[in-house]
Amino acid sequence: MIESGQDAGGLRGRVAIVTGGSSGIGFAIAARLVAQGVAVMISGRNPATGAGAEQALTQAGGEAEFFPADIANESAVAAMVARTVERFGAPTILVNNAGPSGDAFGLGAVHEMPSAAFGDAMNIGAMGALFCCQSVLPHMMAQARGAIVNISAIAALRAIPLMGAYAMSKAALEALGRQVANDYARHGIRCNNLVVGTVRPEPGDVSTLPENFDHHSLDRIIATTTMAGRVGNYAEAADAALFLLSDNSRFITGANIPVDGGALGKLAYPDYSDAMGAGAKGG
Repeated sequence: MIESGQDAGGLRGRVAIVTGGSSGIGFAIAARLVAQGVAVMISGRNPATGAGAEQALTQAGGEAEFFPADIANESAVAAMVARTVERFGAPTILVNNAGPSGDAFGLGAVHEMPSAAFGDAMNIGAMGALFCCQSVLPHMMAQARGAIVNISAIAALRAIPLMGAYAMSKAALEALGRQVANDYARHGIRCNNLVVGTVRPEPGDVSTLPENFDHHSLDRIIATTTMAGRVGNYAEAADAALFLLSDNSRFITGANIPVDGGALGKLAYPDYSDAMGAGAKGG
């Protein structure tokens, strides 16, 4: 974790919006931004979780506010951005982190899934990000600078069983990111997609996992699909996002940056090293 008081690439004094910022990766990103002297507006749909997140960020000495908003609602997004400008000033940082969850996650076989499930996933995961970009980009253009990070997932690039609706929403999000990067580069605005693998909370994190969810058995299986041999955590995704939002990544735009422990680069074969002899195992 980056300690408060450091300035990671010219972030101090800037204004950020982090959607879905009251828990999970979004909260971890917001905490890092606040520690760098960034004023942060976090959004979410759960007022109780949002109030707790705001309190945690401000008690750490940062400037932060929670705005209850369903980003699939264009008017709610416009109100969130207007409140950000009123409270902190014009935003030049946007993190499109909010994504499908619960019923909107759309877990199921394609032929059995109601069209509404696909619609819900797309509205939250892609249209919501579009609304946020549309509301924030004019403020960034007026200041001739801006950094946008979209929190995507490896499901956008690799098929994962029963995750069709979620995958479609993330693929659309990535297409939006490339388009924004291309169309607004001349205004000094960058946009990148952070392609996140399986990540879990660590002690002290505000978790997005369902209560009493036992992920350990599942994680042991998922770990075999990564080069790193483990799943990741919120902090590792947030550290990568902080880099992409800072001036340290000033020549990176329109990119897909994986934070997946090497999952995208590994073919899903079993470990044949025992069959290949004692000298086959890597260090």
